Amino acid sequence: MDQKPHSLESFAPPANHSCSMRGAGGDMRVEQISIVFGQVLREQRLARELSQEELALAADVDRTFVSQMERGIRQPTITTLIKLAGALGIQPSTLIVRMEKLLR
Repeated sequence: MDQKPHSLESFAPPANHSCSMRGAGGDMRVEQISIVFGQVLREQRLARELSQEELALAADVDRTFVSQMERGIRQPTITTLIKLAGALGIQPSTLIVRMEKLLR
């Protein structure tokens, strides 16, 4: 049987995934996290005056994937998060800290 390898991004949960996460911060829906990550990504991209295509090229991801992340449809893997942060010239933790502030 001939199988094509899957990209890591294909394993991100769909946007309509309604599971909640419990922890120190209380209940948090995956959808909410996706939307807030998208807002943070777009904010950082625009602050650097990059187009989605420019960010995608620099991070070695597809432009449509950047669009889907910004709209909260898809989530990045840790690997992609690190690549996006590198392309933006920031630490990955910068994206996470900003998300945490917005999710409070």
